[in-house]
Amino acid sequence: MNKAICLLALLLLAGMTVGAVVSRNAGFRSISRLDFLFAGNFKARLDQPFVTIFSASFASAFLFILACFLCGLSIWGAFLLPAIPFFRGFGLGLTSGFLYATYGWKGFLYNLSVILPGAFLCCIAILLATLEGMRYSRSLALHKVYAPGGKPIRTYITRFAGFLGFACVAAIVDTLMSALFGGFFSF
Repeated sequence: MNKAICLLALLLLAGMTVGAVVSRNAGFRSISRLDFLFAGNFKARLDQPFVTIFSASFASAFLFILACFLCGLSIWGAFLLPAIPFFRGFGLGLTSGFLYATYGWKGFLYNLSVILPGAFLCCIAILLATLEGMRYSRSLALHKVYAPGGKPIRTYITRFAGFLGFACVAAIVDTLMSALFGGFFSF
């Protein structure tokens, strides 16, 4: 388990690195599009009710965890699942790189205080969901799901419910960080 989670975490970090490099090397047109999206998201976080901010944050995590759940139900899922933490890391790296490249230290501090605390917890939930999906997919491929000592679907669903609960906590942290520190920044 420790090796697998470490490899998945390395894929997440690789995705973050690739995302940051892509963001740094993006052309003016791409940066202006990202700036438009960021400005809209930033203003929405300041103007929207907390329930809306929470919902948007949770929805993002939910989609990644749902993808892990569905891939885990396939015998081929174990091969597809490592792409999920890489893709999540790519998005975080793209955002982080954009904020730093465009806004310098102000963007770095915003990322550190508002975005990363909730994103860190969300990434843990996604990594655990990816690992569980890979285990279940492998047990399906080896026909061990219904064998004595195998993992029934009920256990699988229960674990994913726990991952969604963890993602809910991450969304709460994200919402709180936006409320506590978002007002200190203007972009």
